[in-house]
Amino acid sequence: KLPPELLRNIVEELSLSIPDAKSRNHTLFNLMLTSPDLHPEARRLLYRDIIFIHNTTIAGQISDALHAGAAKYVRSLRVEDFVADTEPRGRPAKTDFLHLPLNLMDGLRSLDLSGSPMRDFSSVAEFIKSSVPANILLRFSALVPIDDDILPFLQQQQKIQFLSLHRFQEPNTFLRSPHFMPNLKRLKVYLLPDAEFQELVENRPITVFRFDTFFRLPQYWGTFASRLHALDISHSIAGVYDLKKWIETIVTAAVNLRLFACFEVSYFPGAVPATMPAVFGLLSELRHLEVLTVSFNAVLIGRLDVMTIPEGVGSPAQLKSVLVTQRRMPGPAGDDVIIHELQNTSESGWITARRDGTSRDDWIESSLRKLDLAYC
Repeated sequence: KLPPELLRNIVEELSLSIPDAKSRNHTLFNLMLTSPDLHPEARRLLYRDIIFIHNTTIAGQISDALHAGAAKYVRSLRVEDFVADTEPRGRPAKTDFLHLPLNLMDGLRSLDLSGSPMRDFSSVAEFIKSSVPANILLRFSALVPIDDDILPFLQQQQKIQFLSLHRFQEPNTFLRSPHFMPNLKRLKVYLLPDAEFQELVENRPITVFRFDTFFRLPQYWGTFASRLHALDISHSIAGVYDLKKWIETIVTAAVNLRLFACFEVSYFPGAVPATMPAVFGLLSELRHLEVLTVSFNAVLIGRLDVMTIPEGVGSPAQLKSVLVTQRRMPGPAGDDVIIHELQNTSESGWITARRDGTSRDDWIESSLRKLDLAYC
């Protein structure tokens, strides 16, 4: 009989060799059924990272397994299609998120509720507060505001490094306390009121920041920006006439960026230019920049010579990869998007490849992991 550590390595390698999650889980499930020796390791990996789709048949099967002992294996849990009722009625069904044994998930490190828009979060907040063991999470995501519903739960999770919430609801004394989420390194938020933003970021070691409403920068930006190693504003749109102002504001303050996911530049209703706009040469001031995303939208796309981009951005010495997205407007998302990836290689210099269909968010997340900035 093979030693346990070798069995673990075999199952780990097999799991890593199957990139598709559905196929990987199917293989692990079959291993559980067919090999008594590999069953424990296959079960551990099968339930390590769970996507729980509310009110589905598979959700019920997952729930049964978790209640039967698999909860101890869970490291990350993402909940999708869960809509909290204003007034929950009766005992939740086993296909319901509120039925899951979160209290048994001592190994849980990531809880992601962002795939579930909440009509009323108060009952969910109370459930996770009373169920999730204290100080185990490193990541928490939800499409809810920072308000009196969620704050008691966050107070119990002092090890959180990555927080993703919708907005700040109202001023709160918790945000002023240096003991509230003292390890927060990565923040994603949709709306940015000035006062609450400063209170949250002032005493916390945040180095990775994403926000999706780039109408203005918070007043505290100048002090905060120099700490950042990654900035993602790629879900915002800026007009051509605002381009120079915004880039200057960013490169002047965020001088230590290693990753910059730039806002989308709109040429609508015209055409994306054939060469990289000269204003992007301001990015050469970012001496530590390694990863860049740039995006354009217009009625006419496809003329851009992407090989002009490295020179167009002044080729910061450390720059290794660039993702370039051109999106036709108006039009459906799929066929009207052209994506290129540029890589700076030691053998051939800059090379490019088409990456149509690539998720920009996934590409950014992968890049953060390579830079050891994902914090989850």
